[in-house]
Amino acid sequence: MVTSISPQRRTFVTIALLGLVVLLALGSLGTGPVKMSPLTVLDALFGGGSDVQQTIVREIRLPRAILALAIGAILGLSGAALQGLLRNPLASPSLFGAPQSAAFGAVLMIALGLADVRSWALPVAGITMAFVSVFVLLGIAGRSAGLLLLILAGLAISSLAGAATALVMNLSSNPFAALEIAFWLLGSLEDRSFRHV
Repeated sequence: MVTSISPQRRTFVTIALLGLVVLLALGSLGTGPVKMSPLTVLDALFGGGSDVQQTIVREIRLPRAILALAIGAILGLSGAALQGLLRNPLASPSLFGAPQSAAFGAVLMIALGLADVRSWALPVAGITMAFVSVFVLLGIAGRSAGLLLLILAGLAISSLAGAATALVMNLSSNPFAALEIAFWLLGSLEDRSFRHV
């Protein structure tokens, strides 16, 4: 049985969650090899403190925090959109196989050594493979396919792309490329600046 939530409660929960996000973001700005108190972080954010503290907070940690918040928000929005489309609270963006296919395209570029030579090869391959997977999904399911057929075809594409990614990692002739692939698949915000934001 679904109960409706009052607007006041929804507003309170939203404000409380936003406050928690802000507190955690401030906490992340003070965490690292050089630990800083929340007051020191706030001081450095607004131009106070030493030059070293300002550099650490503003130029090293702040871009990472902004990127982490943006990535989390984008993943949350895509998950909510897919859950609304499928009317299922367990649906995730990986259900149709596009993220796994994008990862396969990027991993292929790393394994072939093209990601180091051409910086644009990695994102272009990822985006291209994501689009290819969507077109394959539409080709398999057809235009008038039901939701169940779309989900099953998406799961098949997802499994195939995941297996292809594992195959590329295992067949990689260079062990450093396999290690780079593993780190890339895990994801990292290391060495990010405001240029990336």
